[in-house]
Amino acid sequence: MTSVVQPKGEDVNSADSGPADFERAICLSGYGKFNYLLLLAILPASFASIFSSSSTAYVLPSAECDLELTMIDKGLLNSMSFAGMISTNFLWGFMADTYGRKKIMFYGYMLTGFITLATCFSHRSWLLILFKFLEGSIISGPYAALMSYLAEVHDENHRSRTYMWLGVYFSFGNISLPCIAWLILPKKWNWSIIHGFVEIKSWRVFLAICSLPSFLACFAICFFPESPRFLLLKGRRDEALEIFKKIYSVNTGKPADTYLIRDLEDEYSVKSCGDKWKEKVQSSWAQIKPLFLPPNVFKLIVISLIQLGATIGSNSLRLWMPQLFSLIESYKINHVETDHQVGSRPSFCYIFNTTENNNDNVTTIVNKTANTIVDCVSTELNSTVFVNSIVIALTGIIGYTLAGSLITIVGKKKLMAICFLVAAACCGSLYWTNDTNGILGLSSVFVAMSSIGGAAVVNIIVDNFPTCLRTMAVSTAMTVGRCGAVIGNLLFPVLFGLSCFGPFIMIGSACLFAAALVILLPRKPAIKKKPKEIP
Repeated sequence: MTSVVQPKGEDVNSADSGPADFERAICLSGYGKFNYLLLLAILPASFASIFSSSSTAYVLPSAECDLELTMIDKGLLNSMSFAGMISTNFLWGFMADTYGRKKIMFYGYMLTGFITLATCFSHRSWLLILFKFLEGSIISGPYAALMSYLAEVHDENHRSRTYMWLGVYFSFGNISLPCIAWLILPKKWNWSIIHGFVEIKSWRVFLAICSLPSFLACFAICFFPESPRFLLLKGRRDEALEIFKKIYSVNTGKPADTYLIRDLEDEYSVKSCGDKWKEKVQSSWAQIKPLFLPPNVFKLIVISLIQLGATIGSNSLRLWMPQLFSLIESYKINHVETDHQVGSRPSFCYIFNTTENNNDNVTTIVNKTANTIVDCVSTELNSTVFVNSIVIALTGIIGYTLAGSLITIVGKKKLMAICFLVAAACCGSLYWTNDTNGILGLSSVFVAMSSIGGAAVVNIIVDNFPTCLRTMAVSTAMTVGRCGAVIGNLLFPVLFGLSCFGPFIMIGSACLFAAALVILLPRKPAIKKKPKEIP
């Protein structure tokens, strides 16, 4: 290699002038303004993911009369976003590993915004279910690409904390959602459009507002470069080096020419191919094939099953909490005198069974007969329901903040095991709780612990899979996890109908199962030199 020009008086030793691997290159680019701006940019992206999967939990009580929703319909709506994510996870992982992280994030969030906006015009339950399925199928792409992107623009020391900050953002999204719902859903709006074909009510306005984070995320992504590690994966070293220089310049305020790295090591493991679609498919299959071969496949199975247990727990109970809190508030209003006479506080399951049997649920529907008219009356959501949802989200923020500091001290595996065990204990205690504040407290800790344990899975994937397999590994684990969300939300009303103890057995067992599997997680492998090419 020819002699290197020393940048403006700075010393460049022989080690810095030679080809550098990714970790050294990203470390020398520094940590500063670029990373802070990226954290700001992913805020609407994280909100978009939360709004996509959780908005229906607040819409159901308000929309059930307009759309004639049954309990099964509610379970379907809570799970449809996750079902959509499952259907396209592998496709999006393939697309992100083929065309890049930035393109998938930009177009993915844009399409998600339009689909979310379309949901507010649903005039039948099946149409809303369809739109929620499409919404989930689109947003799974930019979400998986975002997970990989964050890992590929941070060094090892900042990677885990960045994911924990993302968890904080998710908690902020969980806070903002009930706040927006609290402001919008109680309104008595009723505007007719398209000659009365669609009536614009508060719940439709709420769904329209939920599309804004996706459009903001699409706009924010425009200002950031492609992942430098993805470019290295494709053998585009010069482009990757230019991005490292830009990151360095933004972080340090110095000219890009003063960046010490002059060349990068190849990190791609699949030889470049032509531009034809068939050749790209063959090349991508050659790239992801090692993921499904030993030893990677065993690690993938364990990690995916942990994600399954975590998601069954967190996303089942969390999405049904507004409905359950509304039951509690209905019981408190209608049975306060009875409780004073008895002199004891009823358990959570007693409240649920009494409310269901006495038709104190959020809706009273009189069936159609030849001589009667359908009468559907939706009970307004009590402000306590929104306040409780905000408290649960605040607990999540505190938990994620503490976990961001503890993860480097305690270790990822120990932190995950502790979170799942605490979550299981809270779920078991919730069954016997007879105090409203106790129900809120246990629910808050449960959702926080199970969510933190699930978020740590991404860190495990980053540690155990190379760049060329990382997005597909994340997509696979998320697919299995979202299967748990679908199963949990569909079984939740069914099990409650059979026995109140049923959902607690399902969720608590899932958390214990995840905690036991943490023992099987492999240790973080040693950093290896450049991988061999796959012919």
